[in-house]
Formats: sequence, structure tokens, C-alpha cells
Amino acid sequence: MPHAPTTHSCVPTPEPRPSLHRLLSAPWRVLPDFLLIGAQKSGTTDLDRRISRSPHILPRAAKECRILAGPRPSKSRCRSLQDTVFRRAGLRRRLGGRFRAGDACPYYLFHPRTPRIARDLLGPDLDLVVLLRDPALRAWSHHRHERRLGVETLDFDDAIEQEPARLAGETQRLLDEADAVSGLHEHFSYLARGRYAEQLERWFEAFGSERMLVLFSEDHFGDPEGTSNRVLDWLGIPPNPSDAAPPIANRGDGEAPPPEMLHRLRTHFAPENERLARLLGRAVPWPDS
Repeated sequence: MPHAPTTHSCVPTPEPRPSLHRLLSAPWRVLPDFLLIGAQKSGTTDLDRRISRSPHILPRAAKECRILAGPRPSKSRCRSLQDTVFRRAGLRRRLGGRFRAGDACPYYLFHPRTPRIARDLLGPDLDLVVLLRDPALRAWSHHRHERRLGVETLDFDDAIEQEPARLAGETQRLLDEADAVSGLHEHFSYLARGRYAEQLERWFEAFGSERMLVLFSEDHFGDPEGTSNRVLDWLGIPPNPSDAAPPIANRGDGEAPPPEMLHRLRTHFAPENERLARLLGRAVPWPDS
């Protein structure tokens, strides 16, 4: 049986490094007032790109800021990757209406400490958006992604067999140690990331369910412009024009798991999906076998 890599062989994804100018000018930059928190491999890159087309969404310096899941989160570092208060004021004079500043990072949903950090740094009125995909397909896509990156060396069967050993103690360590990071938790969490209910419960505890818009990837892939405009409406800003809509981004290679594997995964996730449906008070659009 192949051995799981050691902690040292799997490093976390580094945070973007703001320039000295951005760090020094952080007091004159805005804080994010909404987050797109995940889930990974669920269409978050595409959704973020679509809502960012709006002139009412302020640009930021990095696609994924990651600061709220990093070792040294602070208001200053959150501000350093955002636009300035002066630009926001100028846009308000020129265009009118509301302007929003956001951060998008699919690791935020899964990181156990991020909800508390987000509330402490960004306040209780933060708006949250989450996009959830069939966890069976998400797990398969996640593994293929890690293989393409060269991070994962095991095949899918071995990887999910090794997952409990790889992740043992990592969630608690991230909760207990303020500066802890974990490449194992980030990269090898194929099944764990599909337990959506327990992740959403942490966010609901920090912010309340009324602060979160929960969407399904299947709806987004079927009508990406409709989904993105639903998000913009929820954020209180006008919809994007429908002309020149970009194609869906970052869909991967699209290869599905073998039927037997897909059945095993969906059987595994069926109780978790039932728990999620109870939490949300509505059905989820995924088969249970």
C-alpha cells in the first residue's frame, strides 16, 4: 500500500504578496464587504469573473487573496489587496449607486478557523456567497486537479483510502494554533470537502444563515449569466448586460469518474446530502446513487 506523503512534502498554496506601496496605503483602502467562499472545483472562478465584470464591483489585486485562511490575518493585510476609498468615492460620483468590494477563495468554506476570523476582521454584516457542486463529482475533479499540479501521487482509490490518515488531527491543529497552515488539509481533502453541512454550520454560527446566498453549481453551469446576475442582485447592484458574456472558465478536462466509482461516491455522500438538505430547508439537485 503506498504511503501518504509527509507534511513537508505537501505545502500550502502561498498567499499573494502585496507590494510595499499597497501595504503602506492600506489605511486608505477598503475592506471586503462580501466573500465568495467556495466550494473548490465548483465554478467559483467563473462566477467570480462574471460578477467582477460589473463596474459596481471594485477591482482587487489578486484572484484569491487567501488572507483569511493564512497564518497572519489582519485588517491591514485584507485592505492591502483591495481598491482605494478615493476610487470608490469617484465611482459613486460618476456612476451613482452602491459599490462592493469582495474576496473569493474556495478554501474559505473548508478552513475551520476562517468564519471566526472573517467575523472578527470584517464584521458581522459581511455578505457571503457559496456555490456547491455534487460532492461526488467535486471529489473526482479535485483529485484530478491535484494530479495535474503534481501534488498528488496516488491514484483516486488509494488517495481516498489514505485521506483519514493524511488529515488526522489537522482540523483541530488549525483551530488550536493561530498561525497554523496545512498543505495536507488543503490538498488531500477529497471527501472531507464534500461534507458541506458541517462547513456551512460554522459560517451560520458566525454570521447567521440570512447573510449567505447558497447556490448550486448545476444551476450556474446551466445559466451562468442568470446565476451571476442573481448574485449581483443579492449584493444590491445592477445586473451585467447580457451581451458579450464570456464562456465558462476553468471547467477542467470534464472527464467523469467510472460508473462504479461514481455510484460508490454518491452512496458515500447520500447521508451528507440529506443533512445539507435539512440545513437549507430545500432539496439538493444531486443523485444519491
